[in-house]
Amino acid sequence: MLVLASTSDIVRVVTGSASQIEVHASWGDLTVSTGAVDLGRQNTAAITTATTTTVVPSPGSGVRRNVRHLNVTNDHASQSCTVTVEHSDGTTVTELMSFTLLPGENMIFGEEGRWAHRDANGAEYPPAGKGAYDGYPVVFMKTSTAAEATGNWYGTWKDAGFPGAWAPGTPGVNGRVTDGTTSTDNGCIPIKNPATGANYLTELTMGASVNHSHLFFDVLWVNSGLTVTTTTAQSITTPTLPARDVNGTTNGEGCMIGIMFTAAATNAAAISTTTVTYTNSDGTGSRTATLSAIAGSQIPATPVIGTVIWFNLQAGDKGVRSIQSITLATSLVTGSISLFIARDLANIGTSLVNVQFTRKLSDPGVRIYNGTCMLHCILASATTATFFNGEVVIQEK
Repeated sequence: MLVLASTSDIVRVVTGSASQIEVHASWGDLTVSTGAVDLGRQNTAAITTATTTTVVPSPGSGVRRNVRHLNVTNDHASQSCTVTVEHSDGTTVTELMSFTLLPGENMIFGEEGRWAHRDANGAEYPPAGKGAYDGYPVVFMKTSTAAEATGNWYGTWKDAGFPGAWAPGTPGVNGRVTDGTTSTDNGCIPIKNPATGANYLTELTMGASVNHSHLFFDVLWVNSGLTVTTTTAQSITTPTLPARDVNGTTNGEGCMIGIMFTAAATNAAAISTTTVTYTNSDGTGSRTATLSAIAGSQIPATPVIGTVIWFNLQAGDKGVRSIQSITLATSLVTGSISLFIARDLANIGTSLVNVQFTRKLSDPGVRIYNGTCMLHCILASATTATFFNGEVVIQEK
């Protein structure tokens, strides 16, 4: 039972992103003075933006409205959306329930006062909690070559081991979006899409023959074909990102820009003047990502294959929706690079050689969206070639 007891009481839905949210509500009205009962319902026009919408209006004076059924469905073909249902008495707003609805999913409030979350096939999600998880570990082993220098980032995506080597391929300057469940992205850490519910990263275990800091990330977009000797702007038209940002949308919130070296370069000195023009996750264009003149945040001298450089976003930005150009500013002389957009998933450090360390992530863990292309890199503490071993634990809920 959900009661609206005054002419100021309403039930409203808050949508966290643009999608196609459809809402049906049914209720019964009791006129207090006469005891008369009347039944009503409302189909709210499709909600297609991130907004707040009243889905059950206030009752009339002297009437108590009992909401008996509320059905909220994400009818978008590909866009996930976080949907929150709230009760407002005109002054105080109280959150009743919130779910992230994947395409085709719905959330239901029944007359018994119970909430349910159903997938696109109508199957109900199990109750939240550790007892409702069905998880599995994914083993991770890599044999790396040497990093360029201490304090620089190095990616094991190109190295042999399990999984085998991953490569950007040859999608061209405009690049391609990734999908870790397809053969094009074989070599990323293999995470199968859940049969029902959603995946969560709940635990990392890592050991190494040389101690480093480890970062696991989901690469959403990657390109190829940039000219390493061109010092002026090279234009890029990126496709719409897959719905795998921190909110499960295509806006790119929580996403970073990086460069990976797929062949060694021979620039004679470190480069910190490279820039990227991008549109941020709020849709504001003409933003500039930069490097810093410090190891780990600049292109090192003679970067080896596997070198990774992360860009600094412009002040106030929370992520990257698309990229418009890259300006190297200084020639890399030789080699090849790929620009990419990625979401940081989790990190872990190792402090004893060949001893595994475990990091448990707070319940329910980090949401892993369908198609995640998970890769691993390190912040090198030494240039020694390293053997890595560990596992990631994925829980399906």
